[in-house]
Amino acid sequence: MKRILISVAEPSGDRLGAELVRALRERGDVEFFGLAGPRLRSEGVTALARMEDVAAMGLIEVLGQLKTIHGVRNTLLKALDEKPDAVIVIDAPDLHTPLARAAKDRDILTIGYVSPQVWAWRPGRVQSISSALDQLLCLFAFEPELYPTLETHWVGHPVVDRLPARVRTDPLLFGLTPGSRRQETDRLLPIFIEAAAHIKSSVEGARFCLVSPVDNLEHPDWIDRADSVEALASARAVLTKSGTITLELAVMGVPQVVAHKVHPLTHWLGRRMIQGISHIAMPNILANAEVVPEFIQDLKPSQLADAVCSLPAQQGVDLSALGASGASKRAAEHVWAALGAA
Repeated sequence: MKRILISVAEPSGDRLGAELVRALRERGDVEFFGLAGPRLRSEGVTALARMEDVAAMGLIEVLGQLKTIHGVRNTLLKALDEKPDAVIVIDAPDLHTPLARAAKDRDILTIGYVSPQVWAWRPGRVQSISSALDQLLCLFAFEPELYPTLETHWVGHPVVDRLPARVRTDPLLFGLTPGSRRQETDRLLPIFIEAAAHIKSSVEGARFCLVSPVDNLEHPDWIDRADSVEALASARAVLTKSGTITLELAVMGVPQVVAHKVHPLTHWLGRRMIQGISHIAMPNILANAEVVPEFIQDLKPSQLADAVCSLPAQQGVDLSALGASGASKRAAEHVWAALGAA
């Protein structure tokens, strides 16, 4: 039996990890343990620590969790003494690069899954990431060439397999996706609800569906809740936060408006650290053009509502950089081959 330490630090990584775990178990008998979110735990991964205890978005937001993050890092470093057959770290380079380096120093096969956004900010990380990993599995077609000294493989993005293509449109259904972290929903949901109220007053019969895994969100009774973004496949339009959700909506062909808001100091620092890109929504980054309307930091509900109501029936999003279906299986193939060679 192979034993793999796997570590994720935020919800999208947890989903990627769960899909990879399933694909690896199709290939053989594997035991997994590490830093796990609810999806990984549901796949039977033994949680040495919980993802929810370290998940935070933004430079300033992370500061409040440094003590917890430090404790989790020590737990994972101690787990390396058990000499797993491999360590798989998914995104979150500030947490995972030191862990990966420690694993590699112990001659443990060390694989990164998801390239950090070095093409957007802190490009100097390429060298430290390359020295800490044995190989890196990339989601986007343009990423491998960013790592000239590291073995990289473009496996594609599993989002292509997750969601159905749009087959019909409900002209009265609008979606709200304010985030998968409590920090995000606390900041964005009140604004999204106010924007929805503006839409409700201007579109007769408008209905709304809120999609978020965060529990106990307060919202008016005229807004329904759903567990999965698939509930929005037929939506006329969606008001969403930035992140993987924008790719999920694009894969389904659902028009979207992206709203982004973080701590003011995080925003100030981010503007000075991010280089070479003009957008935050992944569909726009891939297109290098604003095909999806973006609103950043100063969010006015009436303006967001107008943007949602003005969306075309289709947005011209180029998803070729995501690759073909089967990304998780391709990732598992590379991991399994590396395990055999180790």
